[in-house]
Amino acid sequence: MNDTLNEIRKLSQVDFLPILSPECEEVLIDLLKKYKPTSILEIGTCVGYSSSIMLLNSSAHIDTIEIDKERQDVAKNVWKSQNLQDRVSAYLGDANEILKDVIKDKIYDFVFLDGPKSRYLEHLNAVIGNVKSGGIILADDVLFFGLVKGEEHVAHKHRTIVRHLREFLQNIEQRNDVDVEMIQKGNGIAIIRKK
Repeated sequence: MNDTLNEIRKLSQVDFLPILSPECEEVLIDLLKKYKPTSILEIGTCVGYSSSIMLLNSSAHIDTIEIDKERQDVAKNVWKSQNLQDRVSAYLGDANEILKDVIKDKIYDFVFLDGPKSRYLEHLNAVIGNVKSGGIILADDVLFFGLVKGEEHVAHKHRTIVRHLREFLQNIEQRNDVDVEMIQKGNGIAIIRKK
């Protein structure tokens, strides 16, 4: 890992930035090496950490969506500091509003869902038609601190996310157009392969 990414990882622990967990990073790098994607969609740029990891471990171009302008500005500087900016198309806005325009007439071989957890199912349904056969959709934090599969009481502030993630997991397990592998590392990772 380069100095820029090491610095972001350190800052994320101080500023509580929701960047890629080390467990998901390991899974992500393994998938990139295995599938060698050339066209990636990321929902949830944050400060450009995960997109940098994807760019450094592939020859891909990335379309990435972020709702927060300050975070997107940081991400742009992060890509520039690593000379990656020419391989990124950064979109500012709410993915629920701009996703259809961003992906229009495009086909991706890799999608990273790491935006709002309560929107995973909506985002999956929106992008699945733009993923090539055999393409991968990686969804991070799907077990949400163990609350999604657990039986214990869920605090009010987490109920909506947990309910939506349960619906998302139930949906991907029942679909006929994908194969799913669940990884229990970190906060739970779903690897969804389009048939």
